[in-house]
Amino acid sequence: MRILFAAFHPVDPQVVSVVARNLMTDGHQVLFAVVEKEGIICDIVNSYGFRIKKVGRNRKSIFGKVLNVLLIDARLLITCMGFKPDIIFSPSSPYTGHISCLLGIKHICWGDTETATVNLKASLPFIDSLLLPNCFFKEVDSKKIIYFNSYKEIAYLHPNYFIPDSTILQKLGIGQSEKIILMRFSALHATHDIGLKSKADDNSQLILSYIKELAKHARVFISCTEKELGAEFDEYKLNIHPSQYIHLLSFCSLYIGEGTTTASEAGVLGVPWINIQKTERGYLIDQERNFGLGFRTDNISLAFETALKWIQQENIGKEWLIKRNKLLEEKIDFTAFLVWFIENYPESHAIMKKDPDYQNRFR
Repeated sequence: MRILFAAFHPVDPQVVSVVARNLMTDGHQVLFAVVEKEGIICDIVNSYGFRIKKVGRNRKSIFGKVLNVLLIDARLLITCMGFKPDIIFSPSSPYTGHISCLLGIKHICWGDTETATVNLKASLPFIDSLLLPNCFFKEVDSKKIIYFNSYKEIAYLHPNYFIPDSTILQKLGIGQSEKIILMRFSALHATHDIGLKSKADDNSQLILSYIKELAKHARVFISCTEKELGAEFDEYKLNIHPSQYIHLLSFCSLYIGEGTTTASEAGVLGVPWINIQKTERGYLIDQERNFGLGFRTDNISLAFETALKWIQQENIGKEWLIKRNKLLEEKIDFTAFLVWFIENYPESHAIMKKDPDYQNRFR
């Protein structure tokens, strides 16, 4: 079987990296079609050693996004006509939807962002199966929906697959007992971010003053792949290969920022997180309310005051490890589930519709 994986965001190839590798081990052929964003997606895919075809790049303006539909559709069409996939697996997207419909290719998608209403509505008519976490709080009335008890982050951060690489600590000159704080501010250029503004735009001096306080208790790093801050933040700027980012996060004592996926990654790794966001995500609500892994707020002062309190708690790492273990016990191994779902498609869709508890075999 031939499977085309589409990647539109740096996290997309990570979500399916182990899935794709396992499928290849089982004798299937895999190709990644990439729409470049932040200049790092191709690097991430290449670091995994997968075949890759770049079909476009992300554009920031509304006009550019509309133009992209035509350009990327055309390049995807050429790619699919050459590769001849049996299945396209991607985040919910009109790009892959148009081509799968035109060529009669089975189309499986996943999603987890309740605010991405434009994308979801544009994609759903062209999707055969849409996989959503059962904490997704927005109602989607469709027979195409399959709900799973997990998060996308568990697919690549489950302890069955992810082993932290401590060499990143040596590269950054961090001692084994030294506390680390990772921060990330978002560019907010995605379609579902239209109308939103980064807190860093109007609060840079306030943020800098809090960083200086936090730096008294830990090493502070700011990820600037999406958003550049002022020169006064340069001493905290993180400069590592994108493939090492998740390894650094796994050794952190705290994550604070606007990035929701990074917050969820932190929770899955047992790292306390503070998410500064106005919009809501079901997976973060689930982690906060049901597992106590993080804290969501739109108040930047409250966020950093909480960070200062947490970073000074000596036993917080042990407490979060217990919470993380509880989460992993209750969620399914999303990678194992995806490999089964893809290899047995479309029968797997029918099985899940008839018996949603079938997924518990993948705990």
